Amino acid sequence: MFDAVLSDKLRSDRNSFNLVRLFAASAVIVSHLSVLKFGPGTPEPLSASTPFTLGQHAVNLFFVLSGLMLSRSLERDPDLLRYASSRALRLAPALLAFGLVFALAAGPLLSSTSIAEYLANVWTWTYPLSVLVQFERASPPPGLFLDTPFAKTVNDPLWTLKYEVAAYAMLGVVQALGLRRSLPILSVALVSSAVAMIVAQKSAEAGGGAGWPYQLSRYGFCFLLGMLTHRLCDRLPVAPILLSASFGLAIAVAGTSLSPVVAIVAVAHVAIVAGSIDYGVVSRWSRRNDLSYGTYIYGWPVQQAIMTVSPGLSLTVFAFWLFLSVLPLAFLSWSVIERPALNYKSWKIA
Repeated sequence: MFDAVLSDKLRSDRNSFNLVRLFAASAVIVSHLSVLKFGPGTPEPLSASTPFTLGQHAVNLFFVLSGLMLSRSLERDPDLLRYASSRALRLAPALLAFGLVFALAAGPLLSSTSIAEYLANVWTWTYPLSVLVQFERASPPPGLFLDTPFAKTVNDPLWTLKYEVAAYAMLGVVQALGLRRSLPILSVALVSSAVAMIVAQKSAEAGGGAGWPYQLSRYGFCFLLGMLTHRLCDRLPVAPILLSASFGLAIAVAGTSLSPVVAIVAVAHVAIVAGSIDYGVVSRWSRRNDLSYGTYIYGWPVQQAIMTVSPGLSLTVFAFWLFLSVLPLAFLSWSVIERPALNYKSWKIA
């Protein structure tokens, strides 16, 4: 009935999943623009009309694609030692480089303290290493971002990385147990995570905040959805016309406890279809250059830096300078740090 299924696109050198991830990383920083300019409590895009903000939808998408692409990688090479080392090489070198650039290059220029005081502070020198294990909670160098609406918040989006590491570990365990291709196990795990997310959401609403049980179940659902999508990739069509079914269901359950779950499925469907399309030269460039991770880890601190230097910019000008700064940094991160690190492996990382 349909000309192409997902497995054809995954095997093809004409897909655009790197490009989709770059758009998702860009969506995260766009979602934070108003919040970082006007302060906590400022509505983010899509927050009033969908269960998630634009940035939250984008992070959900990241986890879905991670589950899909990493399952594909393990299908090609099931060696768990190479899997673990490649995951470490994908995350750690770029994050360490960010810590060094931020603490030792940008920090002295942005800090309200003197250079002598800045360089004498222990947090200046420990930040590049502590950010590897504490992520957004790493103690920053002194005097940074004290007068912005999000004072002293250096890189808040890094909090999602611990859940990404947990997802990597979960996939490794499933692979070691020989269950990665078990359709019943994946299906039960997916439904269980959806139920856990709904329960945790209700608990968070009653308690006044979304804690780690909600985030773990939410990202677990996203990642498992990607894994199940890979398991069924030989049967799943990628026709854009089918998106109407996903969006129709999302509209039908809007306002119910199922809405967040169905919204994730709908956004995942969009990502799969969009990533299965070849956009010509843009897709070819993105397949050679994956700027999504660099865009994600540099987005928030660059926004904070712009707010420190020029707090009076209009939102449009703010966005212009943001992308003019972040995309070159992301390209440098990819070409100087990330791609060379991945070259230490003899196999291609998804």
